[in-house]
Amino acid sequence: MERNSNIPIRNIYYMLSYAYQTLNLSEYKQIGTEDFENVKELYAEILSIGIPVLIRGGLSKDYISVEETSNVIKGKIDINSTIKKNTLVNKKVVVVYDEFSEDILLNQIIKGTLLYLARSNKINQKMRKSFYGLLPYFTEVTDVELDLKLWKNVKYSRQNIRYQFIVDVCRYLYEQLLFDESSTSQIMKELQDEQRLSSLYEKFIYAFFKRETNYKVSRYQIQWNVDDGFTEALPIMQTDLILQKDNKTLIVDAKFYSENMAARFEGGAAKQKSGNLYQIFTYINNWKKGPNETVAGMLIYAKTTALNQPNHVYHIKGKQIFVVSLDLQQDFIGIKENLLSHADQFFI
Repeated sequence: MERNSNIPIRNIYYMLSYAYQTLNLSEYKQIGTEDFENVKELYAEILSIGIPVLIRGGLSKDYISVEETSNVIKGKIDINSTIKKNTLVNKKVVVVYDEFSEDILLNQIIKGTLLYLARSNKINQKMRKSFYGLLPYFTEVTDVELDLKLWKNVKYSRQNIRYQFIVDVCRYLYEQLLFDESSTSQIMKELQDEQRLSSLYEKFIYAFFKRETNYKVSRYQIQWNVDDGFTEALPIMQTDLILQKDNKTLIVDAKFYSENMAARFEGGAAKQKSGNLYQIFTYINNWKKGPNETVAGMLIYAKTTALNQPNHVYHIKGKQIFVVSLDLQQDFIGIKENLLSHADQFFI
C-alpha cells in the first residue's frame, strides 16, 4: 500500500506553525528545537505550554442557562418543573436564569482532555503530573466524558478564537491516543490518520502562501455559471486556495491521499484521478473572468511512496491545469522551495 503518513515530526510542527499563527508566540519557541519520538509527544508538549497560556489570559466565559430550586425569585419561574418537583411544599420554586460562567463547552473539552491525559499510560509520568496540576484552575467547569462529537458543537467568535489552536490540538491528541488503544485494523488506523493529516495539510498550504508570498491569497466559493439562474441541489464549489497577481488567477486544491494516482489493475499504467481533475476543471470553467484575466488550476498532492508521482501540465480548452506533488518527508527548506516553485510555474 502506498504511504504518505510517515511525515517527520518536525515537519508536522512546521505545518502546525503555519496553519495556526498562535504557535509563533514566544512561549512555543522552544518546541522547534526539541526532538520528539512520535506525534503524541509533540501534541502533549504543545498542550503543556498552551493551556497555561490560556489560563494566564483568563478562562473564557459566556452566559449559560441555570436551573435551581430557590426561595428567592430570580430570572424566570419554571411552573412545570415547580409542580413536577412539588417544591411549593417547602415554599420554594424552580427558577431559570442566565449566569456568566466559565462552565462552557470550550473549557469542558480542555478539562476533559486534561483528565484523560493525566490517566493515560501513553503519556510519560512527568507530563501526566503537569496536566494533573492544571486541573484546579477548572474547578468551576463541569466534568465531561470526551467524545469526538463534542468538537462538532464548538463555535468560535472574536471573544474565544484564542482557544481554537489548543482545542484543535486536544482533538488531534485525543484521536491519536484513542485509535492507538482501539482494536481497529491497521489499515483503518492509517485511513483515519490520513483524514486528520489531510485537514492540517489544507490549512498549511493556505497559510504558507498567505505568509510567504505577495500573492493575493483567498478562499473563494465559486458560483455555478448557469444559463437560467437555477442552482438548486448543485454542489458547493469551495476552493482550498486562490492565488492572484496582476491579471493571473491560480485556483489550487490540496490533496492528501494514500494514493494520488490510479491504475485500473495492478501493474497497469498510472493515471490521474478523474474526479479530482474534473473538479479543478469545473472550478476553472465556472470562474467569472475579468477583462484580460488568465485563469489556471493546480492540484497539489502530498507525495506518496509510489514510483509514479503527479508532475504534469495539461492544456485543455485553452486553460492550464498543473498536477504536482509535494514531498513532506524532505527537509522543510525543500518543502518551502517546492511550494514556491510550483506557483512560479504559472506566475513567472
